[in-house]
Amino acid sequence: MNARDEEQESGLWAISEPGVPLFMNVTLTIKPELQESYLAALLEVLPAARAEPSCVYLNVGQSMAEPHVFVLSEGWKDLVEYRDVILRKAYFQDYLRLSEGAYAKPRDVVVLSPIAPA
Repeated sequence: MNARDEEQESGLWAISEPGVPLFMNVTLTIKPELQESYLAALLEVLPAARAEPSCVYLNVGQSMAEPHVFVLSEGWKDLVEYRDVILRKAYFQDYLRLSEGAYAKPRDVVVLSPIAPA
């Protein structure tokens, strides 16, 4: 994550009013030797995360050109709930512990502003 991304992400984490949506793409490059265990953890966390009432969408793709690169596209109704409730749940903490140890390089987070339909 570059300095601008860190600044943008830290600004989002400073938001305290409920109801602000969060849309982001997270690119993870996984160490080849840890890919199987990462995939197992990912497949375990997805159903629980997608079942959260504030989850708008949670899609994951694997790069065809670089099989150790995964892109998570996420939409959440409420950033505060995501940060203060969802991320703290045991199932999510288990996934984060495993995935963060599997990164071949720092994650790349792109926070998106939603575009309302015309």
